[in-house]
Order: sequence, then C-alpha cells, then structure tokens
Amino acid sequence: MPASSDRLLQGLDMDVKCTLYKHSDDENGDNVDVRVLVMGLRENFNYTAEVIPDHNPSTTVTVKTDPEGIFWAVAKIINGERSLLFKVNVYQGNGTVGQLVASGDDDEPCYSIRPVKK
Repeated sequence: MPASSDRLLQGLDMDVKCTLYKHSDDENGDNVDVRVLVMGLRENFNYTAEVIPDHNPSTTVTVKTDPEGIFWAVAKIINGERSLLFKVNVYQGNGTVGQLVASGDDDEPCYSIRPVKK
C-alpha cells in the first residue's frame, strides 16, 4: 500500500556497545558499561533504556534526549562479566511502562579495558 502524503515516516538508528573493565572490582567481579545510542527520537524528552543481560539482573537508566533527538546513556552492570549478551529496550517516558521505541543488543561479546592503576 503506498504511503499517503499526510503520513510522517520516521526511522530510528540504535547502537549498543559494551565494555568489560578487567579487575575493576576484585571482590564482586568485573563490571561492564553498556552504552546505548539512539538517534531520531523526540527532542528534549525522557526515554528509558532497559538493559537485560543474559546472566545478570536487568537495570534501567532514564535520560533526556538532546535538542536534536539523540539519546545517549550508559548503564553500569555490576559483576557483568558473567553475561555475554546485553539486550536493550528503549521506552518513551520514565520507566518501562511507556511505548517501546527501539530494541537491540550488543551483537558480540564485550571487549576488555584494563583500568589504569593510580
């Protein structure tokens, strides 16, 4: 069916990357940062990323988009080295009860970054 001229078509670009910090917490295990970037959202509006690791508890982070509709968030996963896959759902508003606007995962295992000893 052809799109009518009164409809607005919008595409979203989403990227999910994770980084494993070796020896970041010797007592509890290595931590992971899951970075989420979504472009093409409503500008200056709150969105919530739900990060769902395959072997760790899920976590959420809510961030307001910038004036160009870019969502950029970093979720900290404590003891995250147990997980290999980090699925992310992004919802409109505060929390996970809003409309789901993007979904994806990191597509590959996290790579390691060794912290600098001070």
